[in-house]
Amino acid sequence: MKKFFQTEMYVDGNKLPLNNFVQETIGNIMMGFSKTLKGLDATPDVIEVKIKRLPTPAEVDAHIYPIQ
Repeated sequence: MKKFFQTEMYVDGNKLPLNNFVQETIGNIMMGFSKTLKGLDATPDVIEVKIKRLPTPAEVDAHIYPIQ
């Protein structure tokens, strides 16, 4: 297996151990997602993603970009 990515995952501040297969899988998925997004001109060197659970679910239009 060739390794192309160093991937780390933290949950509630705790680093999870990821084997090489999981590191590569997450890396490939995130690279694939990023290549389809508007505004990205080149293949990124670093991708950072933060996911936070909302206290209650929100009804949203999946095709509208949220205001930052």
